[in-house]
Amino acid sequence: MRGAVRRVSYAVVGVGAAVWRASRKSHPPQTIDRILICRVDLLGDLLFTRPLIQAMREAHPESKITLLTLPYTSPLAAMYPELDSIVTVDTNRIRTLGGLLNPETWKEYFTTARLLRQQRFDLGVSVCGRTASLCVALAGAKKSIGYAREGYPFVLDEVIPGGRYVERKHEVEYVRSLGQGAGARSVPSSLELSVGAAASTSIEDRLLTLGVRDVDRLVVIHAGAVNGSAKRWPPQFWARFAERVSTETGAWVLLAGAASDEPLAREVLNHTSAPALSLVGNTSISELVALIARADLVATGDSGPLHLAVALGRPLVAAYGPTDPKIHGPFHPSGPVRLHRADIACSPCYSMEAAAECPLGDPICMRLVTVDQMVASALELLRGTRD
Repeated sequence: MRGAVRRVSYAVVGVGAAVWRASRKSHPPQTIDRILICRVDLLGDLLFTRPLIQAMREAHPESKITLLTLPYTSPLAAMYPELDSIVTVDTNRIRTLGGLLNPETWKEYFTTARLLRQQRFDLGVSVCGRTASLCVALAGAKKSIGYAREGYPFVLDEVIPGGRYVERKHEVEYVRSLGQGAGARSVPSSLELSVGAAASTSIEDRLLTLGVRDVDRLVVIHAGAVNGSAKRWPPQFWARFAERVSTETGAWVLLAGAASDEPLAREVLNHTSAPALSLVGNTSISELVALIARADLVATGDSGPLHLAVALGRPLVAAYGPTDPKIHGPFHPSGPVRLHRADIACSPCYSMEAAAECPLGDPICMRLVTVDQMVASALELLRGTRD
């Protein structure tokens, strides 16, 4: 039902956007003074977009660059100095019938579209997905660009052939190619992220309150995954992992994540005898970044925090199952990475077209990643830090 509602609503909006766009056709801009970049999906995906934003800033140093993104990912965008402004809109509201029929949904959308049109953008870049193409079109940019398979027909002015999953390559590479198509001379080939001083101080103070000193080793576990339960390593496995790493290294083990991860974190804590700590649901995005930067090891599955760890150059051990590391894995990590997955016939099966939920009910591919494997990698990486 939910999928049908989403398809119908997006089709109606897509046709409307194409008609509206055609009725307001403008001449190509002579100069690029105002740029809109649209990315309205997950936290890690917004991090993947940083190289494109950096490239557009380099190509247009005097232009005003605005990012349109989701409210929950906007704090990460606020850490990008290349941006001049950030506009948020919750495009997920029409994923349910209740949201689709709620007048407040359409009030938010019309208000956002009006705000964007007032900016009179010269260039709009639709980074990913049909929703982004609609947003760029409704913003009324004089020129809009995106992948052919990532936009509704007749909505974008200029389309680049292909789209995600046409070739088996990392999502960052798709973003980099889009940046080149949008006129960037060079696009960074690695992910970068800096830690804010205020967030770093806040995390240091909170860790001291919990008993974690600067000289203590810290292992940060992120057991959640926003876009599907099949991407999560079993909580009982995380509990045993925490016990063994804590016992064998003396490191503090701390669980991190969003408020939605709290039930999962409680399950991990209830099954472990390790003196594990938790800040799940109690950190801002900037504090989460600072916490990961402080960690001697980050342990997780395919998730936003994994990619934050890559951008921060932290040692990382990860469990993969339904997602393909070639597409969604650590991108050119500067820190040591140990990634584990079981090579079985039905894995990888995740394509971002729907949440990662196992049709068999139990993601055996995740259970085949053993505690022994993860612990062995964790111990190896911890031996290389603070010795």
